[in-house]
Amino acid sequence: MNTITTSENTQSSLMNVIHPDARLLIENGIIKSMTVIDWGKAMARANEIIQKDLLRHCGIEAYDPELDTDCPAIETKNNSPGFDILAIHPTTGQPLRIQSKMRQVKGTTDFSQQTHFETTRRHSEKNKGNSSDTGHVAYSTDEFDYVMVTLVNVGKDGKLRGNRNSVDNWSFSIIPITELVNGEKGCCVTSISSSLLKKHQYKIDPVNPPVF
Repeated sequence: MNTITTSENTQSSLMNVIHPDARLLIENGIIKSMTVIDWGKAMARANEIIQKDLLRHCGIEAYDPELDTDCPAIETKNNSPGFDILAIHPTTGQPLRIQSKMRQVKGTTDFSQQTHFETTRRHSEKNKGNSSDTGHVAYSTDEFDYVMVTLVNVGKDGKLRGNRNSVDNWSFSIIPITELVNGEKGCCVTSISSSLLKKHQYKIDPVNPPVF
């Protein structure tokens, strides 16, 4: 359980850290009963806000570009705006573009399986050779600096779907783009390995902020 240790050395829930509207979605009875696919679609936008709130709780200055009116401006004309969260490096002040993902996994642990990492943008000349028959394409290497992945273990055949009902049962990893480059094709890889997801320095402990 991802409980938080406060300065008074007591523990509280991550559900108390996230945006109230995101919490209402998680606790909504209709959403709770959704299939794995439908739940993922319903929670994708809320996940971006939840991740931002978690980063802020860890002491990182972070913004949702669509929600936060005080979000710093960042130039996107030279590359697709493929990021969902903007964080500020705690020592250099450099803006860090973070792509947000949520995956429902079925492994023995939250980190024991690789996750797919593609976008559903249409085929284009830019992505020629980097796309699949399903229409999914690899991300470009200049769209973001990190990817933050929420992992929710629903168990085999969805028998642990109750884990979806509380952020305390979720896990998080934040991985730099440098780890995700397919050097042969010049784009990002189309899956994130288990070894990267569970790498100690990339797993987010709510008590200890990520190291950028």
